[in-house]
Amino acid sequence: MSVFDPLGLLSYLTITAKILLQDLWRMKKVGWDDELPEEAAEEFQRWLRVVEEVSRLRLPRCYAPTGGVVERQLHVFNDASERAYASAAYWRIRYRDGTIRVRLVAAKAKVAPIKAQSIPRLELQANLIGARLAEFVQDEHRVVADRVVYWTDSTTALHWIQNDTARYTPYVAHRLGEIAEKTSPEQWRWIPTAENVADQATRMNFTTKEESDKWFTGPPFLYEHEDRWPHRQEEKAGDDEELEEIVAHQSDTQEAPHLPDIERFSAYEKLIRATARVLQFLDAARGRARGLTLQHIQRAERMWIQRSQQESFAEDISRLQRGKNLTTGSALRKLDPILEDGVLRARGRIDAADMDGQMKRPIILNGRHQFVKLLVEKAHQEASHANRERVVNDLRTRYHILRLRPTVREAERRCLRCRIRKATPRPAVTGDLPPERLGAFARPFTNTGIDYFGPLTVTIGRRHEKRWVALFTCLTTRAVHLEIVYSLTADSAISALRRMAARRGWPRVIYSDNGTNFHGADTELRRAMEEWAPQLKDYALTRRVDWKFIAPGAPNQGGAWERLVRSVKTALEATLHQKSPREETLATLLTEVENTINSRPLTHVPVDIDDEEALTPNHFLLLGPSGLPVTAPCTPMDRRAWRAAQGLADEYWRRWVKEYLPTLVARGDSRDAQQRQIQEEDLVVVADGNLPRNVWPRGIVTKTFPGPDGVVRNVEVRTKGGVLRRPVRKIAVLPREA
Repeated sequence: MSVFDPLGLLSYLTITAKILLQDLWRMKKVGWDDELPEEAAEEFQRWLRVVEEVSRLRLPRCYAPTGGVVERQLHVFNDASERAYASAAYWRIRYRDGTIRVRLVAAKAKVAPIKAQSIPRLELQANLIGARLAEFVQDEHRVVADRVVYWTDSTTALHWIQNDTARYTPYVAHRLGEIAEKTSPEQWRWIPTAENVADQATRMNFTTKEESDKWFTGPPFLYEHEDRWPHRQEEKAGDDEELEEIVAHQSDTQEAPHLPDIERFSAYEKLIRATARVLQFLDAARGRARGLTLQHIQRAERMWIQRSQQESFAEDISRLQRGKNLTTGSALRKLDPILEDGVLRARGRIDAADMDGQMKRPIILNGRHQFVKLLVEKAHQEASHANRERVVNDLRTRYHILRLRPTVREAERRCLRCRIRKATPRPAVTGDLPPERLGAFARPFTNTGIDYFGPLTVTIGRRHEKRWVALFTCLTTRAVHLEIVYSLTADSAISALRRMAARRGWPRVIYSDNGTNFHGADTELRRAMEEWAPQLKDYALTRRVDWKFIAPGAPNQGGAWERLVRSVKTALEATLHQKSPREETLATLLTEVENTINSRPLTHVPVDIDDEEALTPNHFLLLGPSGLPVTAPCTPMDRRAWRAAQGLADEYWRRWVKEYLPTLVARGDSRDAQQRQIQEEDLVVVADGNLPRNVWPRGIVTKTFPGPDGVVRNVEVRTKGGVLRRPVRKIAVLPREA
């Protein structure tokens, strides 16, 4: 069973059930499925009979007519017992004709903690929820009362609230601080217990109808003139057990008001300014200066320093205040700490030094406290994200922070700018070779890679023209075929492809760079390749060729042809002695370079005269290392010459599988590989060699492309400039909290 009563109008009844339930929890012998003890069952049944009458209860939704209102007062009654504490708020509305209407607005009742508390402390807690209740009522009704009066029958709690000079224990001081923020001492009045309506919500209540009517309409004296309201007789205050005995350095500062929740702030300055605004508001409410001043900032910093010290070194501060020595296990024992104006400082051994007092006696702080973490992050930013020792040196001039270096190191790790500045992309584990690199017993150039380089200048008559070179490489045998490209048009590129296919046969699969991967000096060629790509792919489809592009920004994935482009350029530089040769000379040189590259050994070169010669790409193209026959020429009488040639080709393929293929087994060094695969929704930085590191674009991974082995090697990243596809070696993952 549950009671829906958000305003607490039935608190005087529901508190009985809460007290009964708490009593059952105190009975350790009663399990969750045991029958109730006889006495508890009788009380519960008695309470149920009272609750049944609630169904006949009718409350007017209108507190009072609005016409002719002279004054609106809000009266809050507070009370506590050893079983519960409660508050009840009433509107008191006075009209021009002298009539007065009083109605219950809201109430709050709570059971007392299981751990025993003194009655004055419970009364103080009731007064605190009363102050909160009054603030809640005015905010929700959007009405500011002409007058707010708080009633309590505890002379001790009333004395605490109206005494702003004494220093109390932390429990009392914290609650008095919040009450002081929300109320003023003049608003608090004493009331006899017999007339305190909140008393009904602090005890087991099997109330009569007269008492329930009093709960909803308020005490009778509210309907009378103020002169007839209860007045307290002046009493001499005796010894107060909640007063704090001050033996050590006494601070003349008042207890800090209720501070903001530090977990809601990500920066030191935001926390301090928010606290300073609270202080500014309190000063304005008291008729002091209204603008935000440096004093507000300094007071806010001081309050947070005291709060962090109290939460970190409460026992040490308590012993110092009582004039006792610190315990042997105290972390502050070697610092010889003292209290100066309520702030814990390290005295050390340099008091005689001629230097600033803050450096001689730095403030002691705990590096594990959230306030100190924000302070260290601020120092890190003010040091322009410099190295740790610079930050440590700056902080030591004012503070002695326990665990200073680890705290600075943590702040550096949390700093987003430092993470981006030091972001280091890590490659994925070296993947398996694609099937196109391992297809034995297939026609050369069945699986082909293509790349372009240039321009090369040729002489035609008296003019100079540019030419480019298309390099085709067999991904299996590593053979090379070179074709001249006469212009940067798609038609010229297609013509080069057709010439290659006419002599080598049409490939089944073609791999090539995306145009954005071309890192040569010729930007004209790069733009042309970007324009060619879709037209070349469409033409290849008509020949049933599957054209595949490697990921943008990943030239390493095209290493099979990039390395051969370099070899061809090296050979041309060695043989091309003219700056602008004739076109015929260039074509001849390219053919000779092609043969030279195809004569390079793929396997270990033997030195023993009895060993077989090293395997070269020409063995698969020409059935020999350079086109020369390896055996005597076949005569027309030899009808099995074609069988000999076929057997020779098969022998070369068997040697390729036995000698060359094992050399491809080794993987690259994976010690720097990523420990965790990149996933979708990861926050990343995209490395760009054309930009400074601190302006590398940031983005979110929207799609991953795992290889056949399940390892992600390419990703799509959404940045403010659009969606980019990049290899993981160009991606640095940022932490989620960044």
